[in-house]
Amino acid sequence: MAALTGIPMRSPVSGQQRAAHIPSNIVLKPRPAAAAFSVNVSCRSGRTAALQVQNFKFLKEMGLKKPGFLPDFGKEKRKAVLDRFYTSFDAQTYDELLADTFELVDTSEPSKKFTKQDWKRLVLDHVIPAIPDFSWTHATDGTKDEKDGYSIVVVKATGHHTGQAFSLPTVDAPSVEASGKKFQLAEEKVRVKVEDGQIQRMEVLRNKGAGPRALYEALGGKMPATV
Repeated sequence: MAALTGIPMRSPVSGQQRAAHIPSNIVLKPRPAAAAFSVNVSCRSGRTAALQVQNFKFLKEMGLKKPGFLPDFGKEKRKAVLDRFYTSFDAQTYDELLADTFELVDTSEPSKKFTKQDWKRLVLDHVIPAIPDFSWTHATDGTKDEKDGYSIVVVKATGHHTGQAFSLPTVDAPSVEASGKKFQLAEEKVRVKVEDGQIQRMEVLRNKGAGPRALYEALGGKMPATV
């Protein structure tokens, strides 16, 4: 049930008049010292009420959409999750931020999917050991599409091949020995769904010159013609 607290009316009305214009499934509580959000809305009587909104998570649990007059309460939390994911490369980060059912899909090859373990293996066992200064320049404000719940992240990978030989775990191709070569891949867009503080799914909008295979080639590798 929603918790709307402290509804001061702009014109004097009785308790009965107020109740007549508020849905019966909403509980009114005394106004707390600090509320999550305040918004002015119009009642059916034509009067304006200031609603103090504390928690609308129940809407999601009931499969209902968030009212259009409310802001995106989870925006900053999603941005924090995405910022950490794109700047931290360690097992603890991935264990905490990636859902157990995490799935990454390359939209240019819909049948190609990666699990949480696949991702950890690629980054922690192949990319970082070969490219210790690997980094993603990423940009996102955490905003999600209200229709499908995805946020857009614009990513560009850079680094120097100064560590161990680099290979791709899913491709039968020879390793590329370290040469100290600097690389900068093409920019790509990634659709990311963050729910309950974890990344549930990522969809890579493939762009030529970006992604693991492009990285392999940027370091001097030659992809087999049959791959």
